[in-house]
Amino acid sequence: MILKSLRLKNFRKFKDSLIEFPDGVTGVVGLNGAGKSTIFEAIAWVLYGPVAARTSADQIKRENAEHSDPCRVELGFIFGDDKYRVVREMSGKSLATSASATINGKLVANGAEIVSKFIQKKLGMDFKSFYTSIFAKQKELNALSSMNASERRPLILRMLGIDALDDIIKEIKFDKRNKDAVIGRLGQDLVDKNGRNKTDVYQNEIKNLEQKKDDLDLLLKKSTENITIAKKEVGALEKRYANAKKECEKIQKNKEKLAEKKTLFENKEKLREEIKQLQSKIKDRQQSIEKQQKKNEAFKNLEVEIKTTESNLSKTEDATETIIKKIEQKKTLIKSIEEAVTDIDSKRKKIEKIGSDAKCPTCERVLGDQYTALIQKFDEEKQKKDKEKESFLKTLKTEQNEYERLSREQRALQKKRNYLQTQLREKERIDTTIKNVLTEINREEKEIEDKEKQLMKIGKVEFNLNEYESVKRRVETLRNELGSSLKTFQEKKDRLNEAKIDLVKKESDKKSVLQEIKNLQQKIKELEEFKKRIKEEKKNVQHLSMLNEIMSSFRTYLISQIRPTLSLYASELFDQLTDGKYSEIELDENYNLIVYDNGVPYNIERFSGGEEDLANLCIRLAISEVITEKAGSVFNFIILDEIFGSQDNIRKQNIIKALSSFSSKFRQIFLITHIEEIKNFMENAITVLEEENGESKIKIE
Repeated sequence: MILKSLRLKNFRKFKDSLIEFPDGVTGVVGLNGAGKSTIFEAIAWVLYGPVAARTSADQIKRENAEHSDPCRVELGFIFGDDKYRVVREMSGKSLATSASATINGKLVANGAEIVSKFIQKKLGMDFKSFYTSIFAKQKELNALSSMNASERRPLILRMLGIDALDDIIKEIKFDKRNKDAVIGRLGQDLVDKNGRNKTDVYQNEIKNLEQKKDDLDLLLKKSTENITIAKKEVGALEKRYANAKKECEKIQKNKEKLAEKKTLFENKEKLREEIKQLQSKIKDRQQSIEKQQKKNEAFKNLEVEIKTTESNLSKTEDATETIIKKIEQKKTLIKSIEEAVTDIDSKRKKIEKIGSDAKCPTCERVLGDQYTALIQKFDEEKQKKDKEKESFLKTLKTEQNEYERLSREQRALQKKRNYLQTQLREKERIDTTIKNVLTEINREEKEIEDKEKQLMKIGKVEFNLNEYESVKRRVETLRNELGSSLKTFQEKKDRLNEAKIDLVKKESDKKSVLQEIKNLQQKIKELEEFKKRIKEEKKNVQHLSMLNEIMSSFRTYLISQIRPTLSLYASELFDQLTDGKYSEIELDENYNLIVYDNGVPYNIERFSGGEEDLANLCIRLAISEVITEKAGSVFNFIILDEIFGSQDNIRKQNIIKALSSFSSKFRQIFLITHIEEIKNFMENAITVLEEENGESKIKIE
């Protein structure tokens, strides 16, 4: 696999960047946080999807991008002899994911999950294996250095994918335990709770059931014979009952005819009696009318008297109203005179009080002789008013006497009017009674007329009561006989039905027995299937045991080959990186790192920190080389992230030089570093710059 191009749109800090990947050793240089590692994270993300991202989906898209702008990564690479183009995109507010993959311009996969599965199948490894094989980080090198042997061994085995064999062996053992459990359960199903063989138990039950079936067959035969006899008896009784019923129906019809005549006869007698009663009622009602009419003669001139009384009462009421008005007028005049007298008295007292020597309140002259004249004048006016008052009082008394007379006359007339109205109501009641009685007489006369018409319609009726009673008794006798016959017939029929029900029950019992036999036979068949399955499962357990031994042996073999292989690959690289100073490096049986100096083995702790980092780098590159070869050399590139650590400039140059000669194994080697001067020692350089607005830019040098 060779990387050709990468296009980033709104991915992390990149707004829109394009990279054309060269062959050879390429430095990816930039400050920490600028986005160097983001480039290779984008490669993993476009191939494998969300599993390759270090954050959630909503943090992958560029922070200041518009909602309408998609987050998109396009990767072009060569795999085998074919050109691949993989595109993965997140769009909209919901960040809906889509993806597509083409080979030589032809669409081969479409859909986010489909593309991820396609890539995994095509490359032959999942994301974890892919990442381990192409990506080496300084922290992994530090981990290899700081770990003890017991920790380093499982880490290396896990990086090489040997732990997958452990999972397989674990699954084999799990399957074997399940098979053993199935065999145990199936074996338990072959015996009952008492430890007896279920097949033998079921066969004995079948034998007993077959005997029960034979007994039921005999009972069914006997029941069938009894039913046949009972059917004949029921048939004879049914015929006898039908004949008796026919005779009874014939006499019943004769009885019904006589009953009709009886009804007509009784109706005719009833009508005659009702006519007689109605005629008697009419006579009584006519006598009642005569009595009421005599009472009415007393009210002959009642209406005239009422009219005269009403007229007199109206006149009296008018006269009373007039005299009341006159009395009120007199009272008003008397009151006015009394007020005038009071005023005169007040003025006279005032003059008396001031005396004859005082000035007149009006003209301011001394009263003198005028004082006596004023006193005399006031006395004369008062006498005049007193005479007027006396005259009015006399007239008032006469009018009040007249009012009392008119009031007595009015009460007498009202009393008379009430009495006359009572008499009028009595007259109206008598008139209503006479009217109602006449109405009843008319109704009853019409009723008599209708009943006489009914009598004429009935006509002459000949009815013999003795004959009717005789036929009635005969019908009762036949009904009793018919009821007795029906009871006997019904009892026989009920017994026949009971016999039929018993027959059905026996047939049902037989079916149940046959079904039980069938069920037991099916259970025996199932037990035979259990035995076959136990045999097959035991064979599978044997195969799983053999497979477990084979896989365990294969794992042991692989582990035994890993250390020499890693040591060989690491030694070649270590020899180049140290200019032949150290020709050999190996992992011992405990996975301790051993370096040979002039043919003498020493633990890695003997050497400087830079040499220790270099040795760990060689081991890590050897791991990637082994993984790549195991995958069929499908990857021709490797990514080394901040691997220089404590190396001096000469050693850094040696590492770059050695990696350049490593092109026979890796066509593309990418070195991620924050050390600016490193790019001076490389064939190619990709510089990642972060601008003031937070966006990252790519510069190819």
